[in-house]
Amino acid sequence: MHDHIEHHEGFERAGHGTHQGHGGRGRHHHEEHREDEGHARGGHHHYHHGHGDEDGHRHGGGRRVRVERGMLRYLLLDALRHGPKHGYEMIKWLEEQTHGRYVPSPGTVYPTLQLLEDQGLILAERTGERSIYRLSEAGEKELETRADFIQEFWERNGQPVPPPALQLESEFVYEDMQDLQRTVERGVKLAQDQQSLQLLRQSLERCKNEIRGLLTGGTLPQSGQPGGRPQHGPSSTGRELEQAIAQLFAAEDDVLRQTTERARERGIPSIQVSPLQGKLLQVLAKACQARKILEIGALAGYSGIWLARSLPADGRLITLEIDEMHASVVRESFRLAQVYDRAEVRVGPALETLPGLEAEAPFDLIFIDADKEPYPQYLAWAIRLARPGSIIVADNCVLGGDGLGSVQESPSQFLTGARSYNQRASSDPALCSIALPISSGMTVSVVMDRTQES
Repeated sequence: MHDHIEHHEGFERAGHGTHQGHGGRGRHHHEEHREDEGHARGGHHHYHHGHGDEDGHRHGGGRRVRVERGMLRYLLLDALRHGPKHGYEMIKWLEEQTHGRYVPSPGTVYPTLQLLEDQGLILAERTGERSIYRLSEAGEKELETRADFIQEFWERNGQPVPPPALQLESEFVYEDMQDLQRTVERGVKLAQDQQSLQLLRQSLERCKNEIRGLLTGGTLPQSGQPGGRPQHGPSSTGRELEQAIAQLFAAEDDVLRQTTERARERGIPSIQVSPLQGKLLQVLAKACQARKILEIGALAGYSGIWLARSLPADGRLITLEIDEMHASVVRESFRLAQVYDRAEVRVGPALETLPGLEAEAPFDLIFIDADKEPYPQYLAWAIRLARPGSIIVADNCVLGGDGLGSVQESPSQFLTGARSYNQRASSDPALCSIALPISSGMTVSVVMDRTQES
């Protein structure tokens, strides 16, 4: 069986063949952590309207979707039907064709490509550290078996993105639809007799008839009228509240928005932290009165700007990035944000760069947001480079709960890294830690002063 095969070349970043353990940003979007060999459930939609990217951040707008486990393979085959591509080009192609609605992560794409290659559905041509993939004859036949899924996916996601206000309301509708489904399922389980089920069906019928009336000329209830959604309050969803908090406490300025857009124009995936996460990093840096900050994994400099802005005038941010092209974009971002005087990019594999930082330690805050497999090694280095009272933050650690499971039962190296990190962070007496379910989840640790323990 080929389940859970990891790509032998590591999680390639931006098509440059980046290997795991090198400190390149490898944030997971959590569409799927493994690729099942069999087909996903048939007869119904094979994707659903999710929670945006795992950062909770819409780049360029649009309701993000995530496909059900096992269906990403068909989108990759469809991408290759339009011509040969390497892995990152497929990610960008899907992002562009869906107008930003669907951006699978490298952590899901590359294991899936390995599986498709092993099954003979695609052909790979190695050119240096990259692989160019082509659709095989068997792959064309396999794609035809899910023509209905492909057609439905593009009918729903191939149109231009609607205005922001409409996007937001659409997301609320889909969230309410999912809540209704869960409520009905619970009602079915709790029903003790036939009459209870009949009452449940009658309620659903009334709901359907009311919606049909709206679709055939009725009017939607206005804000404040019965049935209207409150702006905020007890009935607000988690995402809605996160959004409201971000709007009030973590509003992006023009520089941050331009940083995101410029990164996209340069072909860097939009997988940076959300504004809410950026503000949390800033608050933590202020809380520990950080003067020296280390960031492992720079991407395009978005999180680096949040961190650098928390520093005093004589403070220092060192950010590690393996990719020289990304590093050049980071430098441009720092100049644009006018933090270049206190922010420095160092290029090279993180695990090779970290030992050289011991002479510059301790760091007051260390932010880890890179490839996931070596997360435990990054944590070990962070503790070594910290002081009592330093704060260590790692992104992509909760992953909807998947990052909190057993290491022994981990289905992929990606999850093994996150789970191993959380196990040490939660049990090491040198740390006081908590995992926060913000976006894809951050684990926050304070380094303890062991000399003061009784």
